[in-house]
Amino acid sequence: MAGRHRAANPRARKSRRPTPGDSPTPHEQPGERSRRSWPLPVGLGLAAAALLGATVSITEGLTGSGAEPTNAALAMSAPTASSTSSAPTTRSTTDKPTPSSTTSKPKPEPTPSTTTPTTTRKPSPPPPPPTPEPEPCSTELEGTQPHVAQVGNHVLTKFEVDSVGGVASRSGASDHPSGLALDFMTTGTTGDQIAEYILANQSEFGVTYVIWEQRYNDGSGWSYMEDRGSDTANHYDHVHVSFESSADVDVTC
Repeated sequence: MAGRHRAANPRARKSRRPTPGDSPTPHEQPGERSRRSWPLPVGLGLAAAALLGATVSITEGLTGSGAEPTNAALAMSAPTASSTSSAPTTRSTTDKPTPSSTTSKPKPEPTPSTTTPTTTRKPSPPPPPPTPEPEPCSTELEGTQPHVAQVGNHVLTKFEVDSVGGVASRSGASDHPSGLALDFMTTGTTGDQIAEYILANQSEFGVTYVIWEQRYNDGSGWSYMEDRGSDTANHYDHVHVSFESSADVDVTC
């Protein structure tokens, strides 16, 4: 049989390799030789394809292209430590960190309002009442003449005096009996002020002269008088003022 003939000659099978142009031996079937020759070309083709794929991968890695296959290969070779995450962790090929998608964006600063604040204006206080016009001074004062009484009442509103004397008995010639004289009972600084004030308004008040502290003044300056023996007679406790008989006086109080 044919099978027993090949087994009896093993060296004859190994000593000669058939070439593509050889015709089948008398002991081989036509399809048997083809089955023995196809694995070699297929293996060479697969090896060449693998070498070509490796070359392409290396070239893309060096040129920076094909980052996605490289990342995919790294993801497959280095699984994440967490067993609960289904998505593989990818590592960036650049030094810049990948921004996190969960980082909150900074809130925009509030735009200042352009509306002018409304200011509440307090109501203006009512104007003060007008100052009342001063009234004319009274024309009544201890039986003196009306214009003399007006000056007397006016001086009382300016200075503090103990009292005002009008009609009085005087020895010798005097303006008191006719109601044309006044005595402002005071001493010291107040007497000085009253005497100076009356002399400053002598014409307006219709005054003829003033006697104070043993001195006489009719508008020309002070002159001393003779000693009459007492403070009252020498006018140290009051200012004496004499008036014209028909003066036109208009003063207010």
